[in-house]
Amino acid sequence: MPESGIDQINEETKPDKTDALSSHLLGGKKHHDEEKNVETEEIQHLEKGTDYLTTLLLQQGVKETKTKSKRIPPKLDELKKMFVQNLLKAGYVTVDDKDRTILTDDGKKFLDNQTKNAAIKVELAKLKNLEYRKSLERKAKSASKKRKKK
Repeated sequence: MPESGIDQINEETKPDKTDALSSHLLGGKKHHDEEKNVETEEIQHLEKGTDYLTTLLLQQGVKETKTKSKRIPPKLDELKKMFVQNLLKAGYVTVDDKDRTILTDDGKKFLDNQTKNAAIKVELAKLKNLEYRKSLERKAKSASKKRKKK
């Protein structure tokens, strides 16, 4: 006979005495957790609430107004097509017989100009970074000198 509650629990949960009910319940809970989608349930709950509010307002005499649906942003493929079309309109590329884009002279000049501008911006950022690091070094030196004096 077990003397404490712990001994009694250990005696009850021996491997040869498997509790079928608890394993069934744990399996059911695991299955429920896997199948449960909180997001879907929340959306359904909110939709029921909006349906209720809509009918309540319609009964009160408030008229339903039509709102324009927001435009869906273009997908990646559509963005690529728009980009190529803009390049074609600007005259930077042409399309050959095999539907391949060919860079024109204007396009080459434009890309060279863009590359040059990007290089200038990178150099400017490097100089600003160097200037900032040197100012940090000066501040660190002056702070260390002040600590040494004290």
